[in-house]
Amino acid sequence: MSHPADDERILADMERGLTHDDPALSATMETLNQQFPEQPERPAKARLSRRDPRLVTAVVLTVIALLALILTAALNSPPAPHDGEVTRPAAHSAEVTTHQ
Repeated sequence: MSHPADDERILADMERGLTHDDPALSATMETLNQQFPEQPERPAKARLSRRDPRLVTAVVLTVIALLALILTAALNSPPAPHDGEVTRPAAHSAEVTTHQ
């Protein structure tokens, strides 16, 4: 693995060589660099504001678990009686029919 300082030195040597060999290309590149400057690196706050995939996954799984819990509770609850209908427990109904 090369050292970053070595990379910078090599790139500077290449740039000087290109400038010497082709001044027109060098002028064109300089003009382009002035028109499109390098974008500055995003500040630390902006980098931290990105969503952590683990947090997103945890939130999604929690919401799914809560929905499953609510659906399970709703589907397993006894049905509500209709108007005028009296509901009796099954054991009580069996006693009433045997005494008659």
